[in-house]
Amino acid sequence: MTTFDQFWDEQGLLWVAFSFASGIAGYFLLPSEPSRIAVLLVGLCTFLIALRVRRRQALAWYSVLLLAFSAGLGTASLRSSLVDAPRLAMPMTVEVGGIVLERQFGPKHDRLVLSVETVKRRAIDADAFPHRLRLRVPKESGGQVGERVRLKGRLFPPPGPVHPGGYDFSFRAYFMQIGATGFSFGPAEMLGPAESGLKLRGAAMVAKLRGDLANRIRTDLGDRPETALVVALLVGDRSGISEQQEEALRASGLAHILAISGLHMALFAGGTYGGVLLLLALLPALSLRWPTHKWAAVAALLAATFYLLLSGASVATQRSYLMIALVFLGLLAGRRGLTLRSVALAALVLLALAPERLFFPGFQMSFAAVICLVAVYELWRRREADFQGMTRDQGLRARIVRSVGAWGAGLFVTALVAGLATGIIGAHHFGRVAPYGLVGNMLGMPVFTLLVMPMGVLALVLMPFGLAVLPLTVMSFGISILLDVAEFTSALDAGQGAVGKLDAVAAVLLLGSLFTGLLLPGRLRLVAVLLFAGGVGSAVQARPPDLQIATTGASLAARDEEGNLRYSGRRSSFATELWFQAEGIPSQALGSRRMIASQRRCDAQGCVFSAFGNEQASEAATGKTTPVFLAVPKTLEALVDDCRYADIVVSDFIVPENCGADLVIDQVVRTRRGAVAIWLSSQKSRGPALEATARSLDNETETENGRTTIIERLVHAIPDPPRPWHLPGTVTYGSLRRSEGNKTR
Repeated sequence: MTTFDQFWDEQGLLWVAFSFASGIAGYFLLPSEPSRIAVLLVGLCTFLIALRVRRRQALAWYSVLLLAFSAGLGTASLRSSLVDAPRLAMPMTVEVGGIVLERQFGPKHDRLVLSVETVKRRAIDADAFPHRLRLRVPKESGGQVGERVRLKGRLFPPPGPVHPGGYDFSFRAYFMQIGATGFSFGPAEMLGPAESGLKLRGAAMVAKLRGDLANRIRTDLGDRPETALVVALLVGDRSGISEQQEEALRASGLAHILAISGLHMALFAGGTYGGVLLLLALLPALSLRWPTHKWAAVAALLAATFYLLLSGASVATQRSYLMIALVFLGLLAGRRGLTLRSVALAALVLLALAPERLFFPGFQMSFAAVICLVAVYELWRRREADFQGMTRDQGLRARIVRSVGAWGAGLFVTALVAGLATGIIGAHHFGRVAPYGLVGNMLGMPVFTLLVMPMGVLALVLMPFGLAVLPLTVMSFGISILLDVAEFTSALDAGQGAVGKLDAVAAVLLLGSLFTGLLLPGRLRLVAVLLFAGGVGSAVQARPPDLQIATTGASLAARDEEGNLRYSGRRSSFATELWFQAEGIPSQALGSRRMIASQRRCDAQGCVFSAFGNEQASEAATGKTTPVFLAVPKTLEALVDDCRYADIVVSDFIVPENCGADLVIDQVVRTRRGAVAIWLSSQKSRGPALEATARSLDNETETENGRTTIIERLVHAIPDPPRPWHLPGTVTYGSLRRSEGNKTR
C-alpha cells in the first residue's frame, strides 16, 4: 500500500466530513438564497463526475470530496426549506394554549418552549401563527414537559444579531421553528396532560426522571455550594450554578467539565463495562464458555444511552455517545473503534440531521478538540510501538515510574492540545481565552477524573437503593477542591482572559493550521506554517468598529478622543456586554466605560454624541481632527435640526429623503438591516461626503470635491437580500383576524 493509499485509508472519511462541512458553510455564507434547482444541478454534476473517474484512484478521492461538498450544500439548502414556519411580524399581546415541549430552568425565571394549539382559545390554521413559542414564566409557574398550558403573554419576533457577526438568536429560532419569544403575564394555567405521541411521552418521562434525580441529589446534599455542580454533572441541569462559579470555571479553563462530553460518557459507559465484566468473571461457567466481554459491551451501550437521555442530549453529549457507541460496536465486531473514522462518522451523522449545528460553538469546540486529541494519540501510539521493545525488560519500579510519567504527559498533552483547539474557537465567539487553562487542567482534572466522576457514576448506580449519600458526599468534596483550583487559577489573570473577538478568517486559518499540522503526513505539514502565518496576519490587521448602533432605541457605543469605546446608557445591557466582549474588555470593567459628559449631550429633544476613529484618536489631542457628530432625535423638531448639522442621524422615525446628514439610519433601515457597525476614517474636512446613505442599503462611500469620507466601512447585521432566517415575519393582528374569520365561516 502506498503512502497516499494509507493516508486515505486512515483519514479519508475525516476529509470527506471536512468537505461536507465546507459545503454546509458555503450555503450559509452565500450572500443570497441559492436556487433549489441550481443546488440540485450542482449535486447531479458532481455525482456524474465521481462516476466518471471512479477507477482513477487519486482523481476518485478528489471527486468524492467534491461530491461531499455538494452534498453538504444540498443538505443545508433542504434543511432550511423543510423547517420554514410562520414567524411573528410585530409585537403583540395574545392568549395562547399548547403543549410544553421543553422547560429550561433559570435562577429567577423559567422558560417554556410551547407547541401552539390554540390562540384566543380557538384552534388556529397551521400557517396563521408560529408553531412554537419560547416564553419566560415565573418560577412558581406550572407546566412540565408533556402538559397542556394556557397563558396570556407579550410576544415579539425572534431578535436578530446584537451586532454584525455576533450572536444571532433568530438563526437558532428559525431551525427550531420558534416563531416568537416573550413573557407571560403571571403563571401559566394548567390544562392537564396532553394526549400525544410516543416521542413526547418519552420526553416527558425523561424530564420527570431528571427532575426527580435532581431533587433527590439536592435532598441528600442539602444547600451546599457544590450541590448545583453535582446536579449539572449528573443530570445536565445547570440552572443552579452561580455566576461566580461559572465565571471561575471559565477563566480557569475548567468550564468544559460542565458540558457532558467524552470524559463523562467514557467514565460512565466504561465503568459499566468494567463492572459487568467483573461480575461475569466471578461466574466461571459463563466466562469460560461465552464471550462475556461482548455482553459487557451491550450493557455499556445501554448505560451510555441512559446517560445520553439523562444528561439532556446536548450536541457534545450526542457526539460522545456516537463515538462511545462505535467503540463498543467495534468491540462486538472485533475491531478498534476509537479512530479518526469514528470521529468523522459522528460528525457526518450530526450534520446530516441538523446542518446548522456547524455554527454552534459547542459543536465546533467538541469536534475540534476530539479531532486534535485523536490525531495526537494516533501519533503517540505509533511512537510507543517503536519503543516498545526497549522497555519490555524494565523492572517493576521503572514500569511504575514510566506509567505515572506517561499518565502525566498524557494529561499535559490533552490539556495543551484541547486548550489550543477550543481557545481559538472561544476567542472567535466570545472574545476570551483561558490563559492559565493548562495550569487549571493539570491541577483539577486528576481530581475530576479519579474522584468526582467515578463517585458520580457510583451514586447513580446506588440511588435506586437509597445508598447514594456517601458517594455524593465524596463527589461534593472533590468538586469543592475543583472550585478551589478554579478560583486560584482564575485569580492569576485579572483580565479574565479577555482578548477581543478573533476575526472569522483568522480563526479558520489558525484552526486549519492546527488540523493540517496534526493530520497531514510528511512535508505536507508545511502547509500548517502558511496557514498559521495567514491567521496571525489576519488577526493583526483586524480592528474592532468605532461605532456600534443597536437595532432600536438610542443604545450605542462610540470611541472617545483617546480611542476608548464607551457606551451611551446608564447601565450596561446584553448588547453592551457583547460589544465590549468583542473589544476585549472584561465585564467587570464596564462600569468605567460609560460615556462622560463631554462625549454625550442629552435633553428632552434628543442626544448628540461625538465619536472618533482609532486613527483619529492619536491626532485628537493636537487638534488636527474633529469628531464625528452622531444625533439621536426624540422629536420631529430635533430631527430637522439634526439633519442640518449632524454627520450621522440615527432615529426610530422615518427620516425624509432630503435630510442633509452624511449618513441616515432610520426606522426603515433599522427594521430591514438590524444593528450596524461602523469604522470611521481619518477626515480632513467637514461636510456631506456620502452620496449614498445607509437608507439606500449601499455600504460604499465616495468622495466629492477632494474631501475625505468619514465612513471607512459600514456593516449591517442583516444582509440584503435577507436569508430565510432573517426574513420579516408574516403573522400580524390583521392576519390573525382574517384567520379567525375564515374559521367562523
